[in-house]
Order: sequence, then C-alpha cells, then structure tokens
Amino acid sequence: MQIKLTGTQREIAEFVVAIVVAFLFYQGLALALGTSMPMVSVVSGSMEPNLHVGDLMIVHRPAQYEVGDIAIYNQGKITIIHRIIEITPSGYRFKGDNNAGPDPQLVPESRVLGKGVFAIPLLGYPRLALFALGI
Repeated sequence: MQIKLTGTQREIAEFVVAIVVAFLFYQGLALALGTSMPMVSVVSGSMEPNLHVGDLMIVHRPAQYEVGDIAIYNQGKITIIHRIIEITPSGYRFKGDNNAGPDPQLVPESRVLGKGVFAIPLLGYPRLALFALGI
C-alpha cells in the first residue's frame, strides 16, 4: 500500500522527520559524550579571544577536570562557559578569559556539566536565534 501525499503534506512530513532526526542525534551525542548538554552556543564575549559569540562548543564529561579547562556550568537557568582557574574541596572557581575577575561563587561539581572539546565558529547562531525566540 502506498500513501499519496500532497505537496504541503509532504513538506510537513519532511519537517517532522527532520525534527525527529535532530532530536535523536542530540540525544545520541549526549549519551556518547556523557553530558546532558553536548552542544552549547557562546552567548557573550567573556571568553574572547578564544571563543566568540556564535561559536558552537562541543562538550563532554571527563573523569576529572583540571585547572585551565574550559567548562560549562549551570547558574540558575543560565549555562556559563568559562575557564576553571582553581579547584578546591568545595568546588571550582571559574573566570571568563576576557573578564577582569573570577566568577563570584565557587561552583560545586554537581553543577558542572562538562568540558569543551572544540568550538565551531558561527554554528551557534541558529541556537541563539531559537533561544531569542524562547524556544
């Protein structure tokens, strides 16, 4: 049995399939890299000149973090990409490369989501657009 679709129905079906494939890819990447956020977009200039607004960073969860790692952590509903500058028994001290001083609070390991593997310039802009739209 073959189903005949009109042009509009076909476009809707292709859109739905693309969304499902993107979701499955993201979930597979999260599983493979051991983090709930395998991709993050850089949203500020706090890490310049190493990372720029619109870069897409690929993230994984290492066995342990080291001073100098660029990592991501949750600050409320915001995800921050900064460099680890100190490791203490109470948590990690972060600082943006372009910031004058360190982030104000130590970050417990439970809020650190992963370490940056590499960044792809400009590919973070679609995610930034979705974020701006509230999606």
